[in-house]
Amino acid sequence: MIFSIYNDHKKYAYIGFDWKQMVQKFGDSMDIRFDVNCEAKPYGAIWTNPIKVNFSDNSEGMTGSGIPEIAEHQGRLFLSQKAYETLHNLLEKDGEFLPVEYENGKGFIFNPLSLAEAVDGLDKKLSVKNEWGEVENIAFHSDKVKVFQIFKSDFDAHYNVFCQESVKNAVEQAGLKGVMFTPDLGNNLGIYGNETN
Repeated sequence: MIFSIYNDHKKYAYIGFDWKQMVQKFGDSMDIRFDVNCEAKPYGAIWTNPIKVNFSDNSEGMTGSGIPEIAEHQGRLFLSQKAYETLHNLLEKDGEFLPVEYENGKGFIFNPLSLAEAVDGLDKKLSVKNEWGEVENIAFHSDKVKVFQIFKSDFDAHYNVFCQESVKNAVEQAGLKGVMFTPDLGNNLGIYGNETN
């Protein structure tokens, strides 16, 4: 089974980036800046030193205030050291780990680089957009995307992150807090009241 990963924003704060550091590191262009761009492209060559992120300054009453061990941001995953140690071997073939520093020490952002379309894994019959180009439904050929543990899709402009049940199980078995999983792919509406980590 394939799942979408979303933040548990009722309990945990969103990740925040220092926009001055982002501009200094990546430039002004929204097409290049990591904090506002969700394109599945590698950043490891220019991300050589840890970048500072935070959770303390971003709740503004719209989210919980807890600091997560794992969080989703535009199809990427923040990982605490514990989350990194839990998921590293499972995810390493599908992307890159970019070092960060935050309130609780060192962590990583996992940047997924595997795309469903690379293995003809998008189910084009069941993936539908409305007249405004918004995704109404997204589906994959599970037999084709099973080569990935975690992946993104061109169909939703890389905005969501999808994973195999093995990733969900690893997160749950390690007791990692901060995200929720749903088999209703690409749809975070109605997820609350379902499974929470």
